[in-house]
This record gives sequence, structure tokens and C-alpha cells, in this order.
Amino acid sequence: MKRLFNNTLATLGDYFILAVLNLLATPILINNFGVEGYGAFVFLSIFSIYGALSIFDLGMEGSLMNFVPRMLDNGDDKQLQDTLTISLIYYAALGILLGIALYFSAGFIASRLLDDSVVLGRDKVMASISIISGIIAVQFLTIPFTAILQGMRRFVCTKGLSIVMNILRYILIVIAALQFHRIDIAFLIILGLTVVRLSVLIVIFLFRLPQFCAMRVRVNIPLLRTLFNYSSLLFISRIIGLIYNQIDKLLIWLYLAVASMTVYDVIARPAMLLRLILGVINSAVIPEIAGLHEKNDVAGIRDLYIRLVRFAYILLLPILAVLFVYIGDMLRLWVGDTFVPHAYLAMILLAVYLILPIPSIASTVVVGLEKVKQTIWIPITATLINLILSITLLHFIGIAGLLIATLCAQTFAMPFYLNRMMRFLDFTIGDIAPPLIRTASLAAVAFGVNLFARQMLSGNIPAAIAIAAVTFGLNYFISYKYLLSPDERSFLLERISKIRSRLTPDAFNR
Repeated sequence: MKRLFNNTLATLGDYFILAVLNLLATPILINNFGVEGYGAFVFLSIFSIYGALSIFDLGMEGSLMNFVPRMLDNGDDKQLQDTLTISLIYYAALGILLGIALYFSAGFIASRLLDDSVVLGRDKVMASISIISGIIAVQFLTIPFTAILQGMRRFVCTKGLSIVMNILRYILIVIAALQFHRIDIAFLIILGLTVVRLSVLIVIFLFRLPQFCAMRVRVNIPLLRTLFNYSSLLFISRIIGLIYNQIDKLLIWLYLAVASMTVYDVIARPAMLLRLILGVINSAVIPEIAGLHEKNDVAGIRDLYIRLVRFAYILLLPILAVLFVYIGDMLRLWVGDTFVPHAYLAMILLAVYLILPIPSIASTVVVGLEKVKQTIWIPITATLINLILSITLLHFIGIAGLLIATLCAQTFAMPFYLNRMMRFLDFTIGDIAPPLIRTASLAAVAFGVNLFARQMLSGNIPAAIAIAAVTFGLNYFISYKYLLSPDERSFLLERISKIRSRLTPDAFNR
């Protein structure tokens, strides 16, 4: 549990800083790139390993994170080295092929963006796509390094590097936006930092990891077959995830003006904090589940799943109790009055997170359990529901239709994933429902107080903010005091105490 906590904390730091940088940078980039330029920047950014092109790793990243911890526990350095060799060859070929394909597709991609815009220059868009082609080739080479490090449970290393790179990326992009107002310069900065990231990872493997210091290059075909057989199932999941996560932006690109991409990105930002929390909770789970599964520890996996779902709701619901009430005010303070009429769209997306923790954590657990094959029909069906409803509703109610489709798809997936978890891990609804009901009841009271205060104090924003802060803090305090077990409270205090001791001046002088 300590290792999982430390890895999760490292991921939290990475995601939190990324979210803060996003929030701070968005209004600056909109003002300096323009609404259409920022929309183009957002859309073109999906062509990365973190966006639409994540599908092309064919599930190999998840396969590495599943098998590497087993090799590490068995002390098999030869297998670890062979895994790095195979995955580097694999990802280098993918990155080069995809970079070339994107380069020659530049005209088609740019044409749709330029049709709706008299502001965007064709030369800037085409230059951006050419630069992105190079980014892709380098980004794919970083995947095996980060996947193996995380399979070795060295999240502190990967996330620490990510934090530094993200801070540099946003600082430099903001400076470039203020100075040049060009998206192609922004992508050139990303390319340079991606090369730096790859170089640092290579140095870490060659000089900091004893398992790879005496690296021998071997192409282990049986190992490749083992990794690829499992990754083929994860590939289907990756396709589903790609469609599910990127369908909104693709449909906006196809059917709406490029400025709508900016509206969508802005209203989706408040939910990023919730996505961040859920992503952090899921981030370090696969290696832990794989280790427990190797030991056939079903009870340990069951306890971990139920605990993670509880923690997710304890963390998410107090935030939702504030966001649902004050989302319009927050948009006004953040990006101005222009986007306040779209606040209802953000509320639809926020509602997704009332449902998402149960299926999201379950879909991660099944990877470590090697139960992807038995559950793959759930995300496939949910994605089809999302796709059909998105295409249908988009033509009638615009962006709202895309968000309603997402909500309906998650509502479908939740009970089926919960049922699979109860069967695989041998627990009943009575084991998970009572703590969730207590958490939801507490958040409902906080929501009611905030709603009443917002209506009664609509002209007194400082007072409303103060009440929101008090209810938010009380929600977490009561959750800590009464919704966590004594062991969980003791563990949390112990970890906080250790972190605090590391940050004291004495700790730095040791």
C-alpha cells in the first residue's frame, strides 16, 4: 500500500501541475492565438501519443506494464533487457510510419480547418502538421522507456520528469504566443522538449538502472509473441478508448466551425480536475493488480478495488458539490463573460463523474487481472451508444448532444462493470453501497447549502465564495474523520508526516 500511495502521489503531482498550467495558459493562448487559432491548436494536438495516435501502440504499453512487474519480481534482468529491445524496435517503426503518414495527410487535415476560417494561414497550419510529424516519431520512442519504468513501479522518476517537461513546455509556449502569435512555433517548442525528454530517459536507463547498465541487444521472438498476444486484446480496448475520448473533437471538426473547438475545450476544462483525480487513482493500479494476481490474492484485489472506488467518490463529490453551483461564476472569472452562456454544457460533462469511478477503475483492474477478453463487450457497446447518439444529437442540439451521448454511454457501462467486478472478486452490492451512500449523502448536503447560498447571496460574491470554501473544507474534514477507517487515517497521517519531514530544512541538510 505504501508503494501504491507513493506512486499515486507522484502521479498526482504531475497531473495537478498539468491541470494548473492548462488553466493558467488557456485564456492567454486564446487571446494571442485567437479563438480560431486556439481551436486549431487544440485539434492538431490530438495527433500525439496522448491523443488520437495512442491507438497505434496496439496495446503494447499496457502489456509492458502488466508483464514487467512480474519479470522484476522474479529478478529476470535478461527478460527486462529483451523487453526494452523489442519494444524500442516496435515503437520506432510505428513512430516513423505514422509520422510519414501524417506528413502526407497534411493537405486533407488542413483543408477542413481552413474552410471555416479566414484568420488561419495555410502556411502556419501546414508547417504545424509537418512539425507534429516529427514530434510523433520521437514521442513513440519514449513510450517503452516510460512503460517499463512504471512497470518497475518507478512512477516518481517518470512523473518527476513529466512535471519538469510540462512546466518548461507551458512557459515556452506562452512566451511564444505572446511574442509571435503562431501555433507552428508552439509545436516547434514541443518537438524540442520531446527530444530532451527522450535523451533524459536514455541516460536514466544506461546509468541509473542496474538492470540495464550492461544492456545486451537481443530480439527475443517468443517474448515478442507473448507481449503481442496480450496486447492484441488491449488494442481493442485502445481503439474503443480512442473513439470514446476523441469522437467529440472529430465530429466538431467534421460538422461545426473551428471556433466550436474552443468552446468545447473551455467548457471541458472544469471537468479536467475530476479527470485528473480519477486518472491519478488509476495510474499506478495495473502493476499492483498484476503482482497480486500473480500471487492469486483475490482478497487483496477485492479490497483494493472497493477502497479505490470509495476514495474516488470521497475526493470527487465535494468538488462536484461546488462546481455544479458555481460553474458559471468560475467561467466568468477564468475566461470572461463570453463563455458563461455555455456553462450548462460544462454541467452535463460534470454529471458524467457521478457515474464514472466504478467503470473507470474496473476497466483498469481487468487489465491486471487479464480479464479484458471477458469484459471487452462492455466498452464496445458503450462506445457504439456514444457514437450513434453523438452523431444523431449533434445535428439537433450541437455540442450538448455530444456531452449527453457521453453521459448515456457511461450510465450504460456502470452496472455491467460493477457486476463483472462482483463476480471476479467475490463481493456483493452490500460490500460497496453503504460507504458510497454515506459519501453521497454528505456531498448532497454540501450541494444544498451551496445552492441556497448562491441564490440568497447572488449579489455578494465574496460571501458566496466563503461559504463554498467552508462547505468544501468541512466535507473533506468529515470524510476524513468519519468515512475513513482508523487504519486508513493512521496510514494517511504517517505518509503526510514523512512527506513533511522530507520538506523541512533539516531534511535537506542531511
